[in-house]
Amino acid sequence: MYLINARLRAPEEDGSRPPPAPRIPVRELRDLVLALADPADRIEHVYGAVSAVGADLGLFVLQPTLEAAESAAERLCRRCLAASPRLAGWSLDGCAAGLVPCLAEALLLGGGPGSVLPLQGADRRRGLSRN
Repeated sequence: MYLINARLRAPEEDGSRPPPAPRIPVRELRDLVLALADPADRIEHVYGAVSAVGADLGLFVLQPTLEAAESAAERLCRRCLAASPRLAGWSLDGCAAGLVPCLAEALLLGGGPGSVLPLQGADRRRGLSRN
């Protein structure tokens, strides 16, 4: 199982700052994601947080490879953006596996020899390096 992080961005309103409140309740967004999930997506769990600028989703995907999990999550997110009038004008700002925040912090703070994790699938595909 893979945890795929997706960021959905709400459009700016009239070129100004977004309103202070979330534009869609998190429960409604979660229900939408689960309703539009295809059995082939193999979505096990969905967690989310919403804000005035969009939403962050954590999708637990039961696929055989990281690449397949990222692809399934991206397809599902795009399906949600296309299907929901509440998400009209929204965009997918990112959809990939990422580090757990405490691991990222440990890496940034230089946890010592041997603490650096090898590059994972998404990083390798993007040609990122730690140098």
